[in-house]
Amino acid sequence: MASKDIAMQSLTQQLRRMRSRFGGKRVITEDINKLKGLAVKPQIPASDIQNYYVEPVTIEYYIPKESRFAYEIKYLYIPLYDPEPRNSVQEEIMGFFQKENRPMDTIEIMNRFPQHLPILMQYFSPYIHLHEALSLEFQQGFGGDKLAFRRALYLSEVLHKYEPSLPSLEILGPYTLYNIQWCIRYLNQQNIEFTLEDATTEFLITRHRNMCQLRGEKVDERFEILANIYLEQAFPYAEEDLELD
Repeated sequence: MASKDIAMQSLTQQLRRMRSRFGGKRVITEDINKLKGLAVKPQIPASDIQNYYVEPVTIEYYIPKESRFAYEIKYLYIPLYDPEPRNSVQEEIMGFFQKENRPMDTIEIMNRFPQHLPILMQYFSPYIHLHEALSLEFQQGFGGDKLAFRRALYLSEVLHKYEPSLPSLEILGPYTLYNIQWCIRYLNQQNIEFTLEDATTEFLITRHRNMCQLRGEKVDERFEILANIYLEQAFPYAEEDLELD
């Protein structure tokens, strides 16, 4: 086993040794001193904040010496990684929207790249109304309704549940991820409040961990602690929780 894997396994074991509670549910944590020592926010340049999804994590722990519970909010910053096209068709389509710094509107794609219309309609027809609604939100957003991009984000999360699909694998690339992250960056820039579904947040956490592994980088300890706390709060009935203590 690689030393990186051993270190990660050791951290995971440490995190499981001690648990506190949040809303009656167990949450993974280390000792109280380490939790209290975590910075509320990581040190990230202001110019780069837009490239993160920020998830507040509420921590509740018991202080025996004071016979009371304490509550703190720490902010989990999840980096966004742009998806990359995997073939020439995806390069052409995704590249068009990347160059324009615009979200990938599938209805517009059908119009601009009609050669792909038959396959897109074949696979998207059962939920084409979602694509049409998303396209409308994009249009309203560029028309001046900034909150339309928040609605577009939530529609993109819904469409993400249908992926992967043949159109995304062969033609579009991971367009739902592209749109989710585009909307996150836009909303960050505009200081518009929003929140993601737990499943989407979990996806972004996993993506960050996988990218670190691919790049041979170590996942930041602060990130790992808060991510594990968040995941156990969001998914309290994970398989390991069924084990008897």
